[in-house]
Amino acid sequence: MPAPRYQEVADDLRTKILDGTYPVGQPLPHARDLMMKYGLGSQSVLNKVYAILKGEQLIRRNAAVGMIVQNPRPIVVDLVLHGQHGHGPLPWAQCCERAGVEGHMITDAVRQGPATEVSAEAAELLDLSDGDKVVIRARHATIGDTTVRLDEAIYPLSLVHGTPIAEPGQAKGGVYNTLAGAGMEPATITRRVISTRPATDDEAKAMKLTPRAYVLTYDQVIADQRGRLIELLRFVANPARVRFVDEQVQL
Repeated sequence: MPAPRYQEVADDLRTKILDGTYPVGQPLPHARDLMMKYGLGSQSVLNKVYAILKGEQLIRRNAAVGMIVQNPRPIVVDLVLHGQHGHGPLPWAQCCERAGVEGHMITDAVRQGPATEVSAEAAELLDLSDGDKVVIRARHATIGDTTVRLDEAIYPLSLVHGTPIAEPGQAKGGVYNTLAGAGMEPATITRRVISTRPATDDEAKAMKLTPRAYVLTYDQVIADQRGRLIELLRFVANPARVRFVDEQVQL
């Protein structure tokens, strides 16, 4: 059986993206021009073509200009899960530097609230009661200007109250140095879970992924030298741009 027409068009466009006919960062021809070029009878057929190429992360939609060609062979950053004291992960900027790209970790929001604002699972992992309060720090990591990772770190407010961790903006010197300076030096990883799942709509939008595309997930709970559970770190990452690596790094 011959391949469906939309598959033939997708194959031809893929070839042109890979050979540079359509350069990375530039838009594909307008939809009406593609429909005329390939003799497509309806927009719905072209949408099937787009769906294939978006699923392969070869294009992404830009509301202003249409479908933008993405790098078919993007640089992948190794996110090292162990930092200087074994609690990890290694700072994002250092991971990007090792890969030869520029990357930034940006703090989006820091908020305080009751433990009921986080999931029951998160509260249980930090051994919190309903009456306890938490600090939630939300961040995102970029490669260039592309968001590739979304972070959420949760701390018991009773432990970090009065430290930069509970204040807006970045913690100068880093969160783990701040914890150590407050007498809560990270000592043990009590839980680490790495998995995959479909992205939520918000995650897909933030990382410019196809809806329901799979993402890497990472959960980690850290205890200090006294056995207190001080941090629950959770993040999701675009598997086409981030790889989880467990190794010892000399700093």
